[in-house]
Amino acid sequence: MAGKRTDEGEHRSLDILYGAQALDTTLYLGLYENNTEPAEAAALTDLTEQAVATGYARIALTRGTWSITADHADYAEQTFTANGGDWGNQYGYFICTVASGTAGILIYVEDFSDGPYDVTDGDSVKVTPKITAT
Repeated sequence: MAGKRTDEGEHRSLDILYGAQALDTTLYLGLYENNTEPAEAAALTDLTEQAVATGYARIALTRGTWSITADHADYAEQTFTANGGDWGNQYGYFICTVASGTAGILIYVEDFSDGPYDVTDGDSVKVTPKITAT
């Protein structure tokens, strides 16, 4: 399934482009366990994340290092590795504005096309973040 920009992410873009919102110099990549792709109206509070799993943390995505081509922005492949415990099924990834917690803005969500991935201790999940303009 193709990913989607969330309503929050679209509003954030408008605020940055046409309002007074400062640029987000860093966005964050995380994994979610929801077994259905979150809706376009989803917020961070709607995601189930491996927030306390061993070896899990959101990964920082630095502004200016994305590759922009036609109608999409791509980021280099990122790797999450379980270290010291199992994570269970991971259904997809998300991009948001905060390193942890649910107080930030959910920018983008996408189910893994070949998932879920049952992540056990020592396993890795590789994600190549891609945001497509629609």
